[in-house]
Amino acid sequence: MAISYKLERREELLDAILGEGAADDGDANNNNNNNISSNDDDPKAQLLQLATICAKTNIPIASHDFLRDPTGEAIYCYGNMSFLHGFGYEWEEFLQLPSKKSAPPEGVEERQKLLDSVKKKANVMVSNNDDASSDDDDNHDNDGEHLTSNYDNLIRIRKDGRLILLKGVNLWNVYDVCLEDNSNMDPDLVRDSIEMGEMEVIGQAVWIRHVEYLD
Repeated sequence: MAISYKLERREELLDAILGEGAADDGDANNNNNNNISSNDDDPKAQLLQLATICAKTNIPIASHDFLRDPTGEAIYCYGNMSFLHGFGYEWEEFLQLPSKKSAPPEGVEERQKLLDSVKKKANVMVSNNDDASSDDDDNHDNDGEHLTSNYDNLIRIRKDGRLILLKGVNLWNVYDVCLEDNSNMDPDLVRDSIEMGEMEVIGQAVWIRHVEYLD
């Protein structure tokens, strides 16, 4: 998940989460955050730091994969406490939940189109990508800003049926790439493989800047 974020966004997921400055443990946790950096020389230590921060942050984070269902339907495989609380699920049931259940019935098709557009344009989230088609209104807003800034005001639904509004939705693809197997990988070569369709998308992940309850 973190490697895929870096490949598409050209930044560390840890930096993005810390940059939001959001944590559940108050000043004590924020002080700990100040001592955490994605520049740690030990990749495994960095992943442990990331896992800890993701678990504690009040920024909802989740991911789904396409691997467990024979039809390729996306099923959640991770959700931090903030995401679980926001959508009203317990951990065990969440790991078996088709992610389309997060949208109200009338929003399932719209949500799927969004996910498909991100999956189809696997490199669309790369921050310095200038190759996106200028006539693709789904990928840019009126000011020509990048797709990542356009995921606002998405209506989703909790387990109890209450509607919620998502703002600042950051969605990216998760690729079949492993840190241990690619510790010396050239990110640009991997990005080339992605753009040529040689790197399989096995899931998608999201972090959300703000969740608002509508009813």
